[in-house]
Parts: sequence; C-alpha cells; structure tokens
Amino acid sequence: MNENDLLLKEKLKKEGHEYNPDDSDPADNWPDNSEPAGLPLEKTMGPAAPKKDSKILFFAGSKGGCGCSFISNAVAAYYAKSKNKNVLLADLNCGKKDSRLLFNLSLKSNLRDIGDIEFDFKEIDFNVLKRLVVSLEDSLHIVLPPLKFEKAPLMTGKNLDILLDSFSGLFDLIIVDTPFYLLQDKNIDFLEYADMFILVTQADLISISNLEVIFSNLCLENMPARFEIVINKFNSRPVISPPRIISMLKAPVSIFIPYDRDIELLYLTRGPAPMFDYNLRITKAISDFAESLFEKLF
Repeated sequence: MNENDLLLKEKLKKEGHEYNPDDSDPADNWPDNSEPAGLPLEKTMGPAAPKKDSKILFFAGSKGGCGCSFISNAVAAYYAKSKNKNVLLADLNCGKKDSRLLFNLSLKSNLRDIGDIEFDFKEIDFNVLKRLVVSLEDSLHIVLPPLKFEKAPLMTGKNLDILLDSFSGLFDLIIVDTPFYLLQDKNIDFLEYADMFILVTQADLISISNLEVIFSNLCLENMPARFEIVINKFNSRPVISPPRIISMLKAPVSIFIPYDRDIELLYLTRGPAPMFDYNLRITKAISDFAESLFEKLF
C-alpha cells in the first residue's frame, strides 16, 4: 500500500467509511478497456457521504485561449509544491487532451477518465474514485475529462454535484478547470459549491465584454467576497488600459499576469510545476495570487 493509499484510508476512516486493503480490489471492480463499466459496487460515496471541510475553487475563462487552464494548472501545481495539502485538479474540458499532454500521461496505459463511468453516478464508491484519480508529483492529483464529445453530459447537473461531494471527502483542495458550457448549466449552483470563483480573461475588448456577460449571468455580485478576476497576458497587444477594464467590469481586478514566451514553452514541454523554479515576473505574479487565495481559504 503506497503513501497515497494510506492517506486516503485515514481520511475515510475518520468519516466512517471502510477501506479494502487489497490493492487488487479496485481493478476487480473496474473492467478493463474491453469491457463496459457498470459492475455492481458495494460502498456508496455519493451524496450520502459526509462532506469534509475541503475547499473548492472554480476557474472559468471569458473565451477560448484566455489562459484559464494555464492559470488553474499553475495554481494547482504551486499548492502541491509549496503547501501541505492534498490537491485535486479536476479537468472538465471534454474532448481535449491538454492535461494528458501537459502532465505526460498520453502514453500511460489503463488511464481512466470521467467518461468511463457508465453506471448511475449515485453508485460511485471509493474504489471507482481511486481508479479515476491519477497521482502526479508532490501532492497533486488529477481527474481527466472524457475525449468523446458525447460524454460531456456526464459532467453536468446532478452528476457533477455527486462527483464534487465524493471528492470533497478525500482532498483538501479541489481546483476545477471549468469549460464555458458548464457556466450555462442551470442545474449547477456555483454559489453553493464555490469557496472561490476565479474568472480569467485577457485585456482585449472582446474578452472583457464577454466577462461582463458572464459576471451578470452568474450573479456574482451576490458573492463579492468569493470571486476573483485575473487579467492574463496584460502586456500583450492590443489591450484595454487597467482603469478602463475596472470601469467596464465595475469590479476590482485581483491580479494582472504578464505574458512570458519562455515560461509558456517551459509549461508546454515540462508542465506547470517547473515554472516555479524561476524567479520571474510571471511566476511571482501567479505565486502571489495563489498565496492570496490560500489566505482567504484557510
């Protein structure tokens, strides 16, 4: 039994759940790639599971390419590298291989993702969760999105509620990389689940205008202490000046993050964690932002 298994066993024991010490048991409960998922499971951990005091951060972008995944991945990697917390990165971007490539998982065999859950989500138990979660370096873990577009409905509404409830019993910090289409799902109450809601945008007119629409639709004025606005690549052109951005949004901007081509190349080739080995403007901005979030959460 490895260190992660021992940690999960201890957390489950505190919350009244049983743990099967047989490491071969999860594989027996989850079929291989040639079989359909849906075998009967014994230990339910869905909505009936007691919710621990985990913190959930939703990251969402104003449009494609704004850097939402970059910021969420970087913040997750920073926490895993610098904090004594068990961190889960939940990538919900259906049909995208970004996480598989960034974290060097594309060639790993027997990878499971949310799309492999073909039974009722109410039947999710610890063995299923253990097979879904991929352990990375430090204390970072990741859940991968399905690659098939038709699997996208699996991550909406009540299913997402059950997943978040289940994972919140196992991790201290859950960072959710939220695709735009989920923001339109009226069955998801972001005000209920989000300890912090981070909106990422660039400083061009289209991005800021889209952010205005998101801001009003989500009624974020009802949770002013729990949302943050991140302006990414603010030193790129063309941009709107910071005073005009604040005037348009009628809300404060938490951080302006500069663009750095070398860090982007490092991120794309080696993942987010090595970024923080360098003392540069962009890494300092991201780490300072992550620290400010951490202080508000804990």
